[in-house]
Parts: sequence; C-alpha cells; structure tokens
Amino acid sequence: MSDETSTLLLCARVGPGCASAFAQWQVRWQTAALAAGALTVEFWPPAPPDQLEVVATARFPAIDALRQWRRGARNRELIDEVGPLVEGGLVMQLVGQAAVDYAVRHGVTMVMVTDIKPGKEPAYRAWADRIQKLQATFPGYVGSFVQPPQHGETGWTTVLRFDSAAHLEGWLKSDARAAMVKESEDLVQGFHAQRIDTSFPGWVPTDPATGKPPNMWKTACLVLLTLFPVVMLELRFLNPHLEELNPALRTFIGNALSVALTTWPLMPLAIYGFHAWLFPENRPRWLVMTMPIVLVLCYVIEIVVLWHLLY
Repeated sequence: MSDETSTLLLCARVGPGCASAFAQWQVRWQTAALAAGALTVEFWPPAPPDQLEVVATARFPAIDALRQWRRGARNRELIDEVGPLVEGGLVMQLVGQAAVDYAVRHGVTMVMVTDIKPGKEPAYRAWADRIQKLQATFPGYVGSFVQPPQHGETGWTTVLRFDSAAHLEGWLKSDARAAMVKESEDLVQGFHAQRIDTSFPGWVPTDPATGKPPNMWKTACLVLLTLFPVVMLELRFLNPHLEELNPALRTFIGNALSVALTTWPLMPLAIYGFHAWLFPENRPRWLVMTMPIVLVLCYVIEIVVLWHLLY
C-alpha cells in the first residue's frame, strides 16, 4: 500500500440549462470531500472547443482515506443528486501511482458500443441512467461513462470498470442486469462489447460473441508453440554470426527478432488454426476436444524436427 497522497479525478459534461444547479452541487461535493479528509479539492470549468467537461480533483493523504470517502454514504448521495444534471454520468477515476498499481493487479474494463433505433435516443438515455445507478450498487464497481455519438458516429459508447474480473462477471451474470437488458430490446438496434483484461492484448483478440478474452493458459500454450522454433533456429543460424558482439547486445537482437516473428506472422497463424479452441462458444464439441490433441502433436513434431539442430 502506497503512503503517497492519492487523487480522485472527476469529469462531467454538464447538461443544457443545468450549469447553475451543477455549480451548487459542486460546492456541496467540495465541502463534503474536505470534511472527509481531502487535502485539496479543485475544479476547472469547460474550455470549448477542446474541453467540454468540468474537471475536478480531490487529493487525499492516502489511498485508504480516498477509498473510504468514495464508498461512503455521503458521496453516494451526492453522486445520485448530480445524475440528472450531467450527460452520460460522471467519470471518477483514481490518479497517480496507487491507481496504476491497483489497476495493473485488479482492474478490468469493458467497452460497449450500442446502436440505438431511430427516435429512441431519449428513452435510451433514461435507461442508461437507470442501469448506471443499478450497477453502482454491485461489489467492485469502479465507474462508468456513457458517450453519445460524436462527429458522425452512430454508436453510443459505454466504458464500464470493475476492480476485478470476478466482480465484473458477477454484474454481467446477475438477474438484475438481465432484466435491464431485456427491457432495452425495443431501444437497441445493435450491440458490440469488448473486454480488456487479457495479458496478451496485442496478440490475442477477444471473442466477438462474448467480449471475453481466451483463457490465459491457452494463450500461453500458443506463445510456446510459436516461440520455441524461432529460438531454436536463432541458436543455430543467428547466434554464430553474433559471437563477437557484447552479450547484452547479442541477446537484445535475438529477442527483438523473436518478438517480431512471434507477433506478426506466427501468432496470427496460430490463432487462426486454433480459433475454435481459444473461443469454444457455439463450436462443435468434437472440434473443441480435438484441438488440445492437435496442439500436443504440434509440440512433438517441433521437438522431433529440431532434435539434432544444435548438434
């Protein structure tokens, strides 16, 4: 746990005609945060056209103090109060090293793009406000933001954050969410979700059907399948030409080549070949069950083929 001060960033786009009411709310929120132990609370007004949102920071002496305020009843009351005054809800996010440490260990984000049926935008906005308030009551909720279409876009973008994959799953599989999704069927024309919590985001995509990444151990198996022959071939054909170089430079060149070959031609091929195993949703069971056997056979073939390479 970091002993450094921790900062909470707040960002909101004030709705038309709500500037005065928001300013009054701002004073109440600032007063409450300072009373709860905040060292400083600062607000910056919008600066069109580059910045259309009000931005605020509340600096606390430690992450525990910030977390206690954020989860406290008074802060929740104030967040409920401001809901009707802002477009798309509030963005509230930790800032600084404590936020980085926490997000790397636990955070998970889901990005959803929703196409709304023509003429249903006001009803969808009201529905989005209600589901935001509902998901905020679930364990691990960090924050969310709904962005209406901008500059010719057609989809409404929602960014949803939870402190762990387990808590996000709890919300996604809840009966309360299922009921809300059912209610929105008359409003929604199309929907796409992408979950961002894979350890290999540049190599392995998420499942377009579920928005989830494949199991990490499956991804690791494919990395081993593609990286092993590259390293063996480098040891045989590249390293002898680099013997006069400094070991650090020699290793760097080898690693750079390995990463490049794995990232571009090899991992995409492996993902294509084992796609049914990585994403078994709605795939034939016999195909999913066969893929691990094929993978083991590929390992064996690589080992046999390269067995005498370094002798």
